[in-house]
Amino acid sequence: METETEVVEFTGGEKVLDRTVRAMALVAGASLMWLMLLVCYSVLMRRVFNAPPLGGTDLASVSLVPVAFLGFAYCGWTGGHIAVDVISALGRPGLTRWTDVVVRLLSAVLLGMLTWRCIVLLVDAMEIGEATELIEVPHSPFIGIMIFGSAVFALTFAVMARRAWRGLPNAPSP
Repeated sequence: METETEVVEFTGGEKVLDRTVRAMALVAGASLMWLMLLVCYSVLMRRVFNAPPLGGTDLASVSLVPVAFLGFAYCGWTGGHIAVDVISALGRPGLTRWTDVVVRLLSAVLLGMLTWRCIVLLVDAMEIGEATELIEVPHSPFIGIMIFGSAVFALTFAVMARRAWRGLPNAPSP
């Protein structure tokens, strides 16, 4: 059984945002593949050869940052997250539209605050030269990824709020 997918056309800045979040999702997916290979290698070395690789845990912990922060915006943009639509079940489209606008604006503000706190964290990490324990991978580039990812996610929510305000559909789910 084939289902029709909704075609949503984006123009201007929304098209750029759509391509950006999709590119970020590809990088997040590649990071996840890297993390999977790293964990498999670490397990193999530890269990079979009794020689755990030095810094495997350090690399795994910093590898989670791009997986999460570069995937958030795509998940929000395409509606890939879990949602319970209690308000829309009431059957009032006008109410759903307004709650979507408010919730998305609130989310954009909170993600903007997260972005700001990550900037403060980056400054602190650069001042003290913060790094991982064993192989001293610097935290700064990964905090930069956190800043970029959360800023794009905040922008995504702002654009989604504007689209909801205008009554336009969301980006289709993958």
